[in-house]
Amino acid sequence: GVSLLAPTSDARERKLRNMATPQGPMEAEAIEEKDGRLPVTVLSGFLGSGKTTMMKWLLENKEGMKIAMIVNDMAELNIDADLIKGIEKAGGELEAVEGREMVELQNGCICCNLREDLLTEVHKMASRANFDYLLIESSGICEPKPIAETFAMNVEDPNSKARLEILNRSAKLDTMVSVVDCHRFFNNLQSLENVAKKYKEYKPTEEEGQKAVADLLIEQVEFANVIILNKIDLVKDAKQRESVRKLVQRLNPEAKIYETEFSKVKPNWVLNTGLFDIDVLLNSAGWLKELKGEVDKIEKESDKKEEHGHGHGHGHGHDDHDHGHEEECKKQDCGDHSHSHGHGHGTGHGHNHGDHYGITSFVYKRRKPFHPQRLYKCLEKGIEGVMRSKGYSWIATRHNRIAEWNNAGLLYRIEGGGPWFDANHRFKMALKTHPELLEQPQVQSILKDFVKPFGDRRQEIVIIGTGIDEESITKLFDDCLLTDEELKLGPGAWLKIEDPLPAWERIGFEFEPEDSKADEAHLENLRFKVGDRVECCVAVDKWAAGTIVLLKYRGPNWPPSKRTAPYQIKLDSGVFIFAPLDDDRVIRLLSK
Repeated sequence: GVSLLAPTSDARERKLRNMATPQGPMEAEAIEEKDGRLPVTVLSGFLGSGKTTMMKWLLENKEGMKIAMIVNDMAELNIDADLIKGIEKAGGELEAVEGREMVELQNGCICCNLREDLLTEVHKMASRANFDYLLIESSGICEPKPIAETFAMNVEDPNSKARLEILNRSAKLDTMVSVVDCHRFFNNLQSLENVAKKYKEYKPTEEEGQKAVADLLIEQVEFANVIILNKIDLVKDAKQRESVRKLVQRLNPEAKIYETEFSKVKPNWVLNTGLFDIDVLLNSAGWLKELKGEVDKIEKESDKKEEHGHGHGHGHGHDDHDHGHEEECKKQDCGDHSHSHGHGHGTGHGHNHGDHYGITSFVYKRRKPFHPQRLYKCLEKGIEGVMRSKGYSWIATRHNRIAEWNNAGLLYRIEGGGPWFDANHRFKMALKTHPELLEQPQVQSILKDFVKPFGDRRQEIVIIGTGIDEESITKLFDDCLLTDEELKLGPGAWLKIEDPLPAWERIGFEFEPEDSKADEAHLENLRFKVGDRVECCVAVDKWAAGTIVLLKYRGPNWPPSKRTAPYQIKLDSGVFIFAPLDDDRVIRLLSK
């Protein structure tokens, strides 16, 4: 293996001291060019994937490095922590033996309520400057993204940001690693259970328990620099083994992928890789790459430089290397339902990518809305072979809001997003009143998606699966769209279609109803004319005198759905107001 060198304790301590205090010319010279912060690798992975075995293996094969560890598990008895503590001897919440240090975080998940504890322990270990590396094992039900954002200071709260700046002077996130159980990968991906049901013995919080098993698995794969395909020896069929690899590669084209038995990794695969970059990770998901048209390029590079890491080692007795205690999915082409949301450009539909060992992806694009009943029936039956889909969708009965389409395995989720730009009357009014905005690149990019008569509304869904046929899935979705006759009826008529899809949460936005204008009957037979002296109700039991200056007043940003005000009035104080109703409770003749 590669020799992993780290600064001596004295050198690291000197660097930390210089980083934490103001520096004069002499002190600045003492700082070496190399980054002296403590590098950190975070291990994520599903329950039973082999994270703990990997931690133990790295401690026993650390190639002269002094490694510190932070362990976090949701089990009531913290069995994983006990296993690691017992490498040399048992006992104590904190153990230091031959340059190893293990801290156990209890009563919560790192990505949720233990984030503060994590910061404290990382800063404490880094400040001691006794270690060359820090390894953090996250819980099996933990999302990796919040941990990465903690180190990247990608937070809103200024108080948290100040604390994170202190942390980042002493430690840096080097690698995000996800460990995948190849033997159960398809089973977990196709699970309909949530975490609370499948892993109730881990006593997750209510929020953690609501997370779908398939969603969590996808998130752990999509948000990683390095993916370890573990228990590869349990997948006897070579074609199935390669299918797992190719699907993982399609889900996260940016990640380095290695295969292992019993979690036996080479240290340089997961330590001191220098791969972590928050901006790269946030854009590494395969569905996003597909929408941006980057899949072909990545696949060509991958085919040229494909790395296969095979950790060979045969042993027994590892708690999380299960030889067949859970039933293996025997039908690998079982029906997977998936839907996704993604922003992309263009019309028609995208190209089919791949077909590596049956793994295929393409983008479904259309400029017609889905009929909610037909779509519901389609998703209820499922779509065979689809493992992942994500994107933006347009539902006829929910014409003004983006339908955020997200699918993992057999689970479909279509949630309400913000308004389409074409339904955002503030956006359109801003362009009318400030035409110079049309010159801005961001506005031009938005307007590229506009096609008459429905603006930027569209279907744009990335489909990833095994053994899927683009033509048949495209026809399946096309059959869910409105017919040409239904499309001609317009959005007003679409609202009458029965909609069995789950209701969406309301958002604080005033939409402009389609095909409808405000009822202006209240403007007939107005009582006053321009120049009349009136008094207006400006507060409870408070009236102010003024003069009518305009009939049928409309504000500059009012949508067509907002009723015209009968009068605009200039008060004697010089303030202009409008009266929404021609009624004595609002406006009346000024009494003499």
